Amino acid sequence: MPTSHPKWSVALADYKRRMAGYRGEKSLDFHLSMLPDSKYLIFHGLRLIYGQFYFQIDILLLCSIFAMVLEVKNMTGEISFEKDFKQVTWKRNEVEERIKNPVIQARLQVRKLKNWLRDHNCSEVPIHYFFVNSNEKTIIKTEPRNEQMIQHICNSENLLEKIEQITKYYNSDKLDKKELKKIKRLLLTNHTPDNPDILQAYNLSPKDILSGVQCPKCSSIQMDYKSGKWCCSKCKTLSKTAHIQTIKDYFLLIKPSITNAELCQFLHIDSGNIGYKILKSMNFPFSGKFKKRVYYQTSNQ
Repeated sequence: MPTSHPKWSVALADYKRRMAGYRGEKSLDFHLSMLPDSKYLIFHGLRLIYGQFYFQIDILLLCSIFAMVLEVKNMTGEISFEKDFKQVTWKRNEVEERIKNPVIQARLQVRKLKNWLRDHNCSEVPIHYFFVNSNEKTIIKTEPRNEQMIQHICNSENLLEKIEQITKYYNSDKLDKKELKKIKRLLLTNHTPDNPDILQAYNLSPKDILSGVQCPKCSSIQMDYKSGKWCCSKCKTLSKTAHIQTIKDYFLLIKPSITNAELCQFLHIDSGNIGYKILKSMNFPFSGKFKKRVYYQTSNQ
């Protein structure tokens, strides 16, 4: 969108929040990679349906002894946990606000997961949970005698220690190899990635989206197609593949299908022959013939 668009600041704030969460989960990979692959299964972003609604787990750790739900945040500043009302406040840049209690969020995910596993006839397994803050500069505070919260809070650097402590607590396996494989298969089969209608979510129309091919170097949408290459009129970068990301953006934002005419209009191409060559080179599945032909997005595109 143009930066002057009234929804730009809202979309940008959401993007920053989502990216912070994503980076937080990725930063845990370093610590979780130290766990033996032969013993632990690690699932990222599992989204499962329970009843009429979906629930999503940031990270799920599963082994023969127990399961562990991790509610991951990448928050800066200061996080304070209040004892009596279990409220949480987040202070950053001298601004303090109340936020959802991540420990209670994790506990709720455990309850839903237990019910989900029971409904799928899986063997019972102890499920632990933690709120993990991945930002090592963040200060976490709590009121005295708030053990109910403290025992479910940790920073990323002591997560492995928590896992080791829980592992030593149990004397025997709760799940055999066959049951582990069953649960793994069920989780992956029933996982439903979130694919929201972005335009609808922000009350936008396709006309609000800037068309044209974006330069991979300077990000300006000022690329022209000349002699089989895209040329940026701003920084003079040349690319043979700059259109690929733009077509992916079209599928994600506008709709999961496209015609040659729609491609030419969105990529600012004057020639239908060039548009046809681009679509043919990307091996999209299609239906119809000639001008009525429609090309479809695939799962890996």
